[in-house]
Amino acid sequence: MKSSLTPLLSIVGVLTSSAAVTEEWLRSCHVWPSNGGQPAEHRNYACDRAAQNAILNQRQTLADAAPEEDMTPDTVYLHLPEEKTFACPMDAEIDNNIINTNSVNVNGGSLGHHTKWILYNEATTPIILTQVNALGLEVSAIDHSTYPAHSNTAVYPHGPIVLPGKMAAIEGRQGHTFIAREYKEMAPLDAMHHADQASFNSFKSVLPRTLSYLPQETRFETSKKVAHVLGQPGRVLMKHRMGNIFVKNQSGASCPAVTEDEAETSQRNDSARDTDPDCNVLRKSLINKVGCPVDVYWSPQNKVEGFSCEVFSNHLGPLESYLTRDTRDLDASYSPLKFENSYNGHSFTARMAHDQSLVARIDLSHDTVRDCPELKRTSARVKLPVDVSLVMNATETVKVYNEWSVVGMSNATDPVMIPKIVYESKNRGIMAPTTLAS
Repeated sequence: MKSSLTPLLSIVGVLTSSAAVTEEWLRSCHVWPSNGGQPAEHRNYACDRAAQNAILNQRQTLADAAPEEDMTPDTVYLHLPEEKTFACPMDAEIDNNIINTNSVNVNGGSLGHHTKWILYNEATTPIILTQVNALGLEVSAIDHSTYPAHSNTAVYPHGPIVLPGKMAAIEGRQGHTFIAREYKEMAPLDAMHHADQASFNSFKSVLPRTLSYLPQETRFETSKKVAHVLGQPGRVLMKHRMGNIFVKNQSGASCPAVTEDEAETSQRNDSARDTDPDCNVLRKSLINKVGCPVDVYWSPQNKVEGFSCEVFSNHLGPLESYLTRDTRDLDASYSPLKFENSYNGHSFTARMAHDQSLVARIDLSHDTVRDCPELKRTSARVKLPVDVSLVMNATETVKVYNEWSVVGMSNATDPVMIPKIVYESKNRGIMAPTTLAS
């Protein structure tokens, strides 16, 4: 039985207590960042908002009616890897580690809820976006199946190619790994004699049959205004792993001397939803890695100096005590993991529940793909580029030094059961196993 709820108010997709959001708050706080306002990826022109929300609401309605035994197990969400983005990783690290390190395999191949990876291409070349599937193959990030990805030369959203200066919002699920590679444009005559014919076959298939010569241009737009780019994948410019946002004790705050088991309260995680979120709403999950109870607040910038704009969002119980419970409920108030519908440009603050001391600040932002510096070889070793660390949605500074922990997938020598989310539950999803589905 669900408990009674505090009235909730939706502000740009953030559901918060109407008692906390007063007229004074609205006058004193920036809902979106003061420098730029609402990010472009969340404005109405960035998607078909009605179609997006019809799908989300239908999925939610079906999930609400699903029996408990069809739900994705709590252990899947609790063992998902940390969400991270790495800039300029090395190809050798991907090739050597993608099968050896398998964070998703901890869950038996299971994946979490649906979410999105939003990125902007500021590289000087087009990029091609791929998803690493269960066999360790890089398939198209658009349909999660086309292999090789460059056998579709269409430009996003019709294909995996993203032109310079453009944005992409990639659908995926927690546990998925995505890669952005440079895409080197190639003249048709050169491509015709290249050993890899995948992109050339795709490109020539859209050319008019009445064309009596091979064009010199690397780009072509069909009568339906779908652009195609002929080229070959190059170096890895970025790697992104979908997962949980780890709330860590970034500020070194002190836990209480004694942490008692928390009882269930009226505050639950499945109680209210925004049925009309803005474009490309992000489904995020925060998990408590602090070791004691913490409170999470939505924390917009203030317009009036000294005014506190923090609004309570969720309570995260300690993970350790949750795992020792005889009965567990991931939607209960004592749960160490909670789900947020949020947007890039939003920030959250984590505080100790017992004394409200600062634990961490979590800033959500899109990723920006840029050119990577060329590696400089010496007589004995390879000199690595210095600025190669980029971490998204993390609560502490992470130094990668080109040694990023790869999210590999399953070894191709073993049969793999990949659960396919048919629709999402109150806050999670329903699991329907299929063999080797991406």
